[in-house]
Amino acid sequence: MANLVGRARRTADDAGPAGDKLAGPLHAVPEAVGRGALESHEDVLALCGQQVQVISVEDVPDDVGLCRVCQYGS
Repeated sequence: MANLVGRARRTADDAGPAGDKLAGPLHAVPEAVGRGALESHEDVLALCGQQVQVISVEDVPDDVGLCRVCQYGS
């Protein structure tokens, strides 16, 4: 059961607010790999296969939803 979320790191091609280093929708991350990644700030694979940085609940933007693959499966 995925119960942590992450966001992809922003690339030079991604437009967005200055200072925001993360881009795109939220991605579901399995707890087994996500707990350690949250503390170490290492990127991990989300359920959809996207490399993401696990973020804390306080850092989840109000207007960002879960990616379709993580939400509904492939």
